[in-house]
Amino acid sequence: MAKEIVHEDFGEKIGGAKKDLWAARGLYVDDLLGMNEREAEKYVKKDNVWKKPDYNALLQSGVPVDILYFRKVVRDSLNASPRYLRSDDTPEKRLARQKEYIATVRQVQEAVEKVQTVQEAMDVFEVLIIDGGYCERVSHGIGGGYIRATPKGRDNPVITDKLVNALYFRGEQDFERKIVREAVKKQFGVPAGQKVPRGYDIRFNDGQRTYSKNNDWLPDTYYVTKGYTILKTNFPTREEALKWTQDFARQRGAGGKQRFVPQQLSNVRRTGPDYRGNRDVIGQDYLDAFAFRGGEFGNWMTQNDRRASLNMGFDALKDLAAVLRISEKDISYQGTLSIAFGARGSGNAAAHYEPLRKVINLTKMHGAGSLAHEWWHGLDDYLGVKMGAKGFLSEQPHLYEPFKKLIETMKYKPETPEQAAARAEAQVERTRKNAANWLDSAVLPSLKRMANDEAHMETYSVLREEFLSGVPGSVEQLSAFKKSVTGRVIPKSERERLEIFERMLSGMQTQDPPQIGRVETDYYKNSKRMGQECEKDGGYWESNTEMTARAFACYIKDKLAPEISDYLAGHADSAVTIVTGKDGKTEILKAFPEGEERKAIHAVFDEVFADLKRQHFLTHSDHPQTLEAVRPAAVPPPSRLDSMPAITDAEQLSLFSGEKPSVLGQLSAAKGQNKIPTAPKQAKTHEPEL
Repeated sequence: MAKEIVHEDFGEKIGGAKKDLWAARGLYVDDLLGMNEREAEKYVKKDNVWKKPDYNALLQSGVPVDILYFRKVVRDSLNASPRYLRSDDTPEKRLARQKEYIATVRQVQEAVEKVQTVQEAMDVFEVLIIDGGYCERVSHGIGGGYIRATPKGRDNPVITDKLVNALYFRGEQDFERKIVREAVKKQFGVPAGQKVPRGYDIRFNDGQRTYSKNNDWLPDTYYVTKGYTILKTNFPTREEALKWTQDFARQRGAGGKQRFVPQQLSNVRRTGPDYRGNRDVIGQDYLDAFAFRGGEFGNWMTQNDRRASLNMGFDALKDLAAVLRISEKDISYQGTLSIAFGARGSGNAAAHYEPLRKVINLTKMHGAGSLAHEWWHGLDDYLGVKMGAKGFLSEQPHLYEPFKKLIETMKYKPETPEQAAARAEAQVERTRKNAANWLDSAVLPSLKRMANDEAHMETYSVLREEFLSGVPGSVEQLSAFKKSVTGRVIPKSERERLEIFERMLSGMQTQDPPQIGRVETDYYKNSKRMGQECEKDGGYWESNTEMTARAFACYIKDKLAPEISDYLAGHADSAVTIVTGKDGKTEILKAFPEGEERKAIHAVFDEVFADLKRQHFLTHSDHPQTLEAVRPAAVPPPSRLDSMPAITDAEQLSLFSGEKPSVLGQLSAAKGQNKIPTAPKQAKTHEPEL
C-alpha cells in the first residue's frame, strides 16, 4: 500500500516566523543577520531585547521587593527603541546603531539582574556608567564637582539622562526615598486583588482631624478619596473599603472598549467550477499554479488540517483569479508573495498580512473567510512599492489617481437636495447670529445708556431686522439712528464689518438653490464609530488600509454571486457589533459598505483593476487552469487509489466543533429579527467535525 501524502513547508523558506525566532529568549545582535531592513526597524525594541520579567514569580522566588523594584525602575528608564542621530542617514549606519542598542541594553540588563543587595544596587552606577566610560566625574573647586557624559555616552543610543538618574544614588537614604518608598506608593508586589485602583486612596479617620456637617463621620473608620474628593466614609474595616473602591472603579471603567474578533465560520461553503478534479493539492501546486515564493504550516496543524487548508485555499485563489479575470501568476504579485497556514498568528488573532516578509497568514481559527481581505493588503503593499509610496499605496493615494478616487468614494458621497438645503439654511442662521452679535455690541450699549425708552428700542428692532434680512443701506440707517439718539455714529471699523455682513445676508436672500456638496458615507462614519467602540482604535478602523480591504472583500463576494466561496470572502460582512446609545437602546453597527455606497465603491474597484491591466501591473486572463492541466494525474493501481483520501463534501478542519451562527445571525437574534438565509442547497459544504 502506498504511503499517504505528507504536507510540509514548500518553496523558499519565508523566515521570521514565531516558531523559529527569538521570541522566548530575547533579541541578540546576531539575530539581526536574519532580518531585512524593515524587520530590524520593527523588532529592535526594548521589549524584544530585555523581555519583561515576571515580577510576581521573582517575588515568589525570594527576590526582595526593593531590589526587584530597582530593577524595574532601571528597565523602565530605557528608551523603547534606539535613539538615532541625524547622521544615521543610511541603512548601514542605522544597522550599526541597532546593534549598539541591543548590546548596551543587554549590558544594563546583565548588570542590574546581578544585584542582590542595596549596596550592590548603588554600585551599579559606578561600575556600569563611570567605569564603562559613558560618563565621567568633573571636579571644580574644593569639594565641588558634577557628572557629565563622555563622547561615548553621548553617541550611545541607550545612555540617557533618565537612565543615569535611575542608577545614581547619593546614599542609602536616597535609595530609601527613590526606591523603597516609591515601591510602597506604587503598590509594587501587592497582589492584584489587594491593590487600591489607580487614582483612589483609602484613609483612616482617627476622629481628631475630621469634620462632617451632620456630625455623622464616625471615628476609627476608613474612608475613600479620589484626588481631593471624599467619595464614601464610615467603612468599619479597610477590607470593606477596598472592595467598595474596586467595585466603584470597575463600574467607572465599564465604558471600556470591547474586543473584536471575527466570528469563526460554522462551515466553509463553496460553489463553482471544480478546479481540482476531486483531487488533493500539494504545496508544489501552489508554486506551479500561482508562483508563490513559498509556503509553510504551523507546527500544531495536523496533516488533515494542512490538507484541508491547501485544498480550500487553492479553490479560493482560483475563484479570486477568475472573478478579477487576472493571470494566476498575478495572485502572488509575480512571485513576490508567500502564504502560511496557521504558522504566524497567535491564539484568537485573525488572518493577517506581513509587509516585512510579504506573506499572507491564514490562522487556523479565523483564516477561513479572510483570504480576499489579506490578499488586498498584499496588493496594496506591492503597488505601494511600484508607485514609490513609503508603505501601503492606500495611505498615499495621491500617487495613483484610481486609488485616490477609491478613497474618496469610500469616505464621501454627494449630498441629497434636502441635505444641501438644510446645510444652506444652517449657514444662513450662523451668519445671521454672528451679524446680530456684532450689531448689538456696536449699538446697544450706548443706546441703553443714552435713551433706554420703548420707542427707541422698537425703532432699533425694526432696523435690526432689516439688516439681518440683507436690506441694502440698512447699516447706514442704523448708524444715522444711533447718531440721532446718542450723538455718535457707529465707528468706521465696526461699520465696515457690518457692511460686509449686510452684503453676505443680501446675497443669501437671492441665492439660487444651493450647490450639491458632499457628506461622509455611512461606511466611513460607522468605521470611525467602530474605532470608538472596539479595540484597535487609534485610527485602525477608519484607516485607508483597512477600509479598502474590507470593501474589497465585499467586492469579491458580490462579484462571485450567485456562487459562494466562503474561504475567500466569508468574513466580508462580519465587521459588525452591538452598541448601546446614551438612551440605553441597542443597535447593530456595521463597519462595511452597504446599499448604494457599496455599488459606488464596486464601480471604482472595476476602474482600478481595469487600469492596473492597462498599465501592465496585472495581466488579463479569462480562464483559470485546472489542476489536471498543470499536473496531470497518473492512473495509480487500485491499492493506490484506496490509500489516497480525496476531497469530499465533508472536508473539515479540526478547529470546527459544532454549529456557530454567523455574526449577523447572532446580532439579529439579539434584536428579535429573522436569521440570515441559509446557503443554496447546491453549495459544497466543509462541515464541522462533530
